[in-house]
Amino acid sequence: MIAYLEISGLLSLSTWVLVLLPNFLAERGWSSQRIGWAVGCYFLVNLIFQIVSGRLADRYGYIRTALAGAVIVTGGGILYVGSLWITGMIWPARALHAMGAAMIFAGALLHLVQSVPLHLRGRMIGYYGLPGFAMIGLGPVLAEWLVCQWGFRAVFLCVPILSAVIGAVLWRLPRSFSPSTAKLQSFPEAFRVTFPPLRSILTFSVLFGLCFAAWNSFIAPAVRTVGTGGVSGFGFGYGAGAVMTRLGVSHRLDTGWRRYPAIATLIAYGASVALVPSARSAGQLLALGFACGMVHGIYYPSLSSIAAERFHPLHTGQAMSLYLSASALGMFVGPPLWGALVDRWGYPPMFVAAGSVMTLGTLIFLVAHHRLTRPSGRNQISPPRF
Repeated sequence: MIAYLEISGLLSLSTWVLVLLPNFLAERGWSSQRIGWAVGCYFLVNLIFQIVSGRLADRYGYIRTALAGAVIVTGGGILYVGSLWITGMIWPARALHAMGAAMIFAGALLHLVQSVPLHLRGRMIGYYGLPGFAMIGLGPVLAEWLVCQWGFRAVFLCVPILSAVIGAVLWRLPRSFSPSTAKLQSFPEAFRVTFPPLRSILTFSVLFGLCFAAWNSFIAPAVRTVGTGGVSGFGFGYGAGAVMTRLGVSHRLDTGWRRYPAIATLIAYGASVALVPSARSAGQLLALGFACGMVHGIYYPSLSSIAAERFHPLHTGQAMSLYLSASALGMFVGPPLWGALVDRWGYPPMFVAAGSVMTLGTLIFLVAHHRLTRPSGRNQISPPRF
């Protein structure tokens, strides 16, 4: 388990160390909407390759898929460094980084999930993401320090270095999975089987990705007036809140009817995101980040538990990939959408809009799923029909 946590943490750090990327691009004269596209293109490619990675993992093996991803991320890291001289190289760098990250994440997670019973898979998905929350706290702190000491060159060099370490960890994992020799169904056929039971969960995940993209993409320029420590304060609070709830109360809320109150806490997430531009100190941003992190740590294992019950037994890899990629779709659409709102109305209205989307989406999801429980509200969700 330690190796999986190392992979998850290092992979997340390679993403969060780039949280100041919008500032780098703004210094090069890019508009907020163009910066949004540069941030969002990562999530578009990640979305596509989350789906592709599940199929590759089912066919060629989980660890082989993840190792190939580590090589690709290394190539993307080299292009990040090249963008110091040719800013346009950010585009292929983001694409390769996203492609490889999807393959690493899906391959390692599927290798882990297949080794545990069905009723524990949602919890394992949650634990696998736990180091990622810690990196939300560490990444911005590290990024601000590196930029102050050596500039963006040091930040960009982190990506190939971290991917090389991930590759070394993956190489040590046992290859217990034998690649399938059976003919796989075509993607359209597999999609028709796996999508219907997950439809509402995937839609909800897209909405969360939209809200997440607002602060992930624009918190750095939005809180620039707070000064050094604003971004890292929010990130540290987010990571601390997520880790505390993931290690504490969340494992008591990821089964049965308790999952729905856990998901309802996303209303508080939306409210906290809406308040980000109103913060006037690093301490206030830390508090808002802590609230968001606590909610993320509570809701994600609960939603993952519901999703895991609906994975098709013959297409676990593709079902998992669809689930993981749904939020990436929201994080791709979000940055250019929110960037356009920023260019027109500024940061406060944009953050309020993002928080409102999260709150409304949560209420609709809970109402829609209420019919799947008995009137007593104490039974688990009905199993999917395949």
